[in-house]
Order: sequence, then structure tokens, then C-alpha cells
Amino acid sequence: MASQTVVELPSFDTGRYRGCEFHMIAGDAELIIDIANMPRVSIKFHRARWHRFTSLYACPAEWIEAAYFRLIEISPSRELDAFLASDQAAIKPYTELHHYRIFLDETGCHELYAESARAC
Repeated sequence: MASQTVVELPSFDTGRYRGCEFHMIAGDAELIIDIANMPRVSIKFHRARWHRFTSLYACPAEWIEAAYFRLIEISPSRELDAFLASDQAAIKPYTELHHYRIFLDETGCHELYAESARAC
């Protein structure tokens, strides 16, 4: 599995991580990360089509190491390829999808298939 960093969170002592919120509205998603004494970090996902949350204790070590407090894109992704192959919609609501992952310490791992992602 190859990966590329998409969003690097600002440097901070990981003990200051307080949690996160995940919102999905009208096909877009937002992950808001709360770090003590810092502005909240917001990552927006355009045209999100799929989301999975995996708790800390169920995350494989390779997920933790590669995506520890940073959003990565996984490419190639067998899971995304299978998702695209199973999408039978005549008109797709996206032009392309990417497989994103971020691991947030005690919270666990969020993964999305979305058209794009950016920090705000």
C-alpha cells in the first residue's frame, strides 16, 4: 500500500488532542479536530461517497503509523477499486474518487472515499 500525505496537522504534543467531530451534509463531509490551546483544524471532503470509522483498538499498526495525525491518500486502493466497480449508477455524482485515511490517537481512524480533501 502506497500513501501520500494530503494534510499535515500542525505540530503539537499529542496529549493535547481532545477529540473530533465528523459531519456529513449534502454529500460533503467535514472532520473537525480539537487540540487544546490551538484553533480547531477542519478538513473538508468534497463529494464524499463512503465513510468508515475504526476504533483505536481495531486499527492495524500500519494504519496508525502511516496516518498518525495526518490525512493520507491511499493509492492504489483495492477497497476503492471494488467500490467503484460495484457502483452501478448511470450518472455518477463524482468525477473521480480518492481513498483518504487519518488516525487520531484515542479516537481511532476515519476513512473516506471523496472527490477531494483540503484543510480549512
